[in-house]
Amino acid sequence: MLRRLSTLAVLVLGVACSKAEGATAPAGEAKHKDVADNHVVLKFSDPGNVGPLAYAKKERILEAELAKVNASIEWVPAAGAFSANFDAMNTGAINASGAAVSPVVGALSHNLKFKIFSIGDPSDTRQAGIVSPKGSSVLKVKDLPGKRVAVNWAAHGDYILLRALEREKVPAASVTRVPIQPPEAAAAFATGKIDAWSTFGVFFTTAVKNGANVLAVESELESDDVTVTSANVELLRKNPAAFRTFIAVHARLVELGHREPSRFQNVFTDKGPTAVSGELLQVAIENTRNAPIQRVPTAADKVRVGNVSKLLFDNGSIDRNIAADEIVYDLDAAPAGVQAR
Repeated sequence: MLRRLSTLAVLVLGVACSKAEGATAPAGEAKHKDVADNHVVLKFSDPGNVGPLAYAKKERILEAELAKVNASIEWVPAAGAFSANFDAMNTGAINASGAAVSPVVGALSHNLKFKIFSIGDPSDTRQAGIVSPKGSSVLKVKDLPGKRVAVNWAAHGDYILLRALEREKVPAASVTRVPIQPPEAAAAFATGKIDAWSTFGVFFTTAVKNGANVLAVESELESDDVTVTSANVELLRKNPAAFRTFIAVHARLVELGHREPSRFQNVFTDKGPTAVSGELLQVAIENTRNAPIQRVPTAADKVRVGNVSKLLFDNGSIDRNIAADEIVYDLDAAPAGVQAR
């Protein structure tokens, strides 16, 4: 039954993407003289075992749709945080990835040539926030002055902490931010080497499941650090149609997840360290059911992106306030590119 439904999903996606691509090209616009010159390979950070992109990988949905616009995709093993993959991005081993706004801003501050090409609305899911160890006396954001808080610097954990401090009118300078990537931070948190941890995704949900105190949840912070997808600027310029197709496919899959969230859990295996079960599985199902649908960024989205950049700059996480137009790639203004075959 799953295979039959998957085939149906591919057919629906194919029709939707073909229509979407056809709609982007103005009537009479000349096609590229040499289609082969526009071929791109999206080397995308591997989606793991959960979520719409994991499902797309298993069913080869993106492979089929991207082929229609002279593009292909490779899934590259990657760390669970955008900011932990800078080396692979700098070498070109990864040239596209999901993220939040903040790590893309942080990457641009270090001259990584990525830009955001799709963005979602703020999420009301409980999958990011600030936690302290079980038994700690640190129980709220106002308890953080004088404490050491682990963050992935100039990235999502850093932003969540700064935003929470801002809302509670706690000076950021009164808190020691410890720059450490989530996998290493998990060990430091478990052994009491840090007083609190600002984190996200499976790192946050696992800590909560294991009894951590929740000081703040991102969905209650009026966060501007929303979910995005980004890619190398050269690829975006070379074949914008590939990224329009990616957005269309991803949106259809997220909509499917709203209706059938269980389909996107334990996509490859329900055993081993990548499998989710019990309470974590229920959290993952609810997060899938409520996941925001991404789109080409609007003017309002650019304001949100600019707010993230300013907060990081104001608190010394980046050395210049990067304008939204430097962070966001405007697919609507890009040439129509390769047409679906």
